[in-house]
Amino acid sequence: MSWPTLKIARMGIFIALAIVLKYVLPQVPNVEPISFVVFSSGYILGAVQGGVVGLLTIFVCSVFSPYGMAPLPILIAQVISMTFVGLAGGMIAKLAWFLGPNMTANLLTVGAVGLVVTLVYDLLTNLAVAYMVGQLMPVLIGGVAFSLIHIISNTIMFAALSPVMFRVKAILK
Repeated sequence: MSWPTLKIARMGIFIALAIVLKYVLPQVPNVEPISFVVFSSGYILGAVQGGVVGLLTIFVCSVFSPYGMAPLPILIAQVISMTFVGLAGGMIAKLAWFLGPNMTANLLTVGAVGLVVTLVYDLLTNLAVAYMVGQLMPVLIGGVAFSLIHIISNTIMFAALSPVMFRVKAILK
């Protein structure tokens, strides 16, 4: 598989943007722009490239976190999940009905996808934590409030920012 230099450069821009936004924006627990940036990279560049952007972004954020590297089971769950987020962006871009003129339907669809990919991310990372501590139900129950904040904020962010994503894709064609 060979990618043109321009596509690799654009992937690097998405990775850098996601990492910078993580540290520049105020730190509100479980409210993060990384998922939307990674999803947008898949939507704009393609599923495989979005998956690579997701993998590299979360790997760098998790390994070089100022709080210390994520334990291996959590790191693996994060990498799998964020790769899925980038792939999902590319898959959504392939749906012809999605590109229709009804902007409200498009916003709701992207918001719903944000909900699903965040749910997958939270489920996998919580399962990794449960594996590490050996307590499935207490970890899942304890993570509900944090997951709800993450899911709701990402759903809103995906829907609200999707017009920017649509515009950037149109410009880069």
